[in-house]
Amino acid sequence: MPDRDPRPVLLIDMGGVFFTYAFQQALEHWAQAAGTPAQALHEAWRIDAPFDAFERGEIEPAAYLAHLRHLLHLELDDAQLTAGWNAIYGPVNTDLVRLLRTPDVRARFTAVVAVSNTNALHAPAWRRLYERDLDVFDTLVCSHEIDTTKPRPSFFDHICAAHQVPRERLVLVDDIPEVTCAAAALGLTTHTYTHITPLQSFLKFL
Repeated sequence: MPDRDPRPVLLIDMGGVFFTYAFQQALEHWAQAAGTPAQALHEAWRIDAPFDAFERGEIEPAAYLAHLRHLLHLELDDAQLTAGWNAIYGPVNTDLVRLLRTPDVRARFTAVVAVSNTNALHAPAWRRLYERDLDVFDTLVCSHEIDTTKPRPSFFDHICAAHQVPRERLVLVDDIPEVTCAAAALGLTTHTYTHITPLQSFLKFL
């Protein structure tokens, strides 16, 4: 790959880093809509093969909602299920937004890229909800749009190809240790996000 710019590409995870979310809110929304105990939904809910396939764009929203309806034993229509599915979002990380708008931080990277394991129902919701602050990113990479999820090598290789850099020039900030560990094993520089202060130090001494 041509070495046009020695600066790295910064990858910022969305859920858990750029914005907060709580899936419990979806379960509580569905429980209230269906008039069923929330605890029953907590016990039935799981991240399974159809969930993973949905995040890779392999199944359509209607098919996943039908699976969800069966999994949770809910008699809710697609609109009701979607409303709960998108009830998970909390505030944007304003400290991170301010940090990414800092000229000194921007100057250290050839691009700042939002990355997310997401799906065709969630992504439009958070794109609308956080629209005002998404301009801190040069591009957004969503798993369901590129048919692969992080930390699969193919996810990062998609970004490498787009920016014409090797994996060693990618810097990933993610809140899930298993993701950052796997990415580090692939050659990326990584930081497991817990709070803005450690991230500031990490970026300062890259």
